[in-house]
Amino acid sequence: MFDKFSMRARQVVFVARFNAGERGARMIEVGDLLAALVLEDQGRGEKIFLTSFGDDGTLVNKAPSHLPFFSLEAAGHLLPRIRDILPQSGSLGLTEEIPLSPALENVFVSAIGIQTQFQRSQVEPLLLLAAIVTQPSSELIELLNEFGIAQESVLAKLRGASGN
Repeated sequence: MFDKFSMRARQVVFVARFNAGERGARMIEVGDLLAALVLEDQGRGEKIFLTSFGDDGTLVNKAPSHLPFFSLEAAGHLLPRIRDILPQSGSLGLTEEIPLSPALENVFVSAIGIQTQFQRSQVEPLLLLAAIVTQPSSELIELLNEFGIAQESVLAKLRGASGN
């Protein structure tokens, strides 16, 4: 499945896994992915995910840059609220495998469907967000709606974006 994901989308999934491990989750949840999307969108995911290292040990990020979808203000308010929604426990190690929740699996399947619908070569982070907002109503969807992030706005951005 992840072979259809762009480098940026793969980084988002890794950050989601990292977030799930930090909060001691037994499954990676949609909220973990949403928090990772916000972090990546604001250019903060790189601090967590190290793509590769150069010969001198410096970070080399191979993922292309983009124009942020979330405003700085919305991102600043969303992250703590998302974290409040997700249950917290003891941290898990990076090597411990954490499965995807069924809801997150549905998001990934939906993202691939949206990728096909919008004729994109790969699943990009904005497609992951589009897949989240097309899921059944939940506390996360209500939270996004509070900040004006709804299915219509994400799909409109996708229609206007050229692969971003």
